[in-house]
Amino acid sequence: MVSRAYEALIILKPSGTEADLAQAVKQVEEPIKKLGGSIDTSEGWGRRRLAYRISRQVEGHYHLLRFRVDPQQLEELKRVLRLTEVVIRFLILNRENGHPQAVATTSSGAAAQTLVSSTPQ
Repeated sequence: MVSRAYEALIILKPSGTEADLAQAVKQVEEPIKKLGGSIDTSEGWGRRRLAYRISRQVEGHYHLLRFRVDPQQLEELKRVLRLTEVVIRFLILNRENGHPQAVATTSSGAAAQTLVSSTPQ
């Protein structure tokens, strides 16, 4: 079984206490471990206002997970996260060489550089 590195940004329903938040994070981390994966880092980004209402929520707790799991188990993990009640939204990215692939950042950076170099002196 070959595992790959992934990064997930998960928005959790806002909870009343730190214990509730810790339990919600545990509900997200457990399926990864059950599927034979391992968690590299787990970072809470805090409670933030959402850009638009999702599932009747206007705020959410953002949490970043870096983990390793077998690619064949990824669809099962996504299914479990969709069914987890405390998860509002999630995004899983493939980390190649330990960094998430960010094609949009590279192309916009190149466009900005082109714009600066074409500006008249």
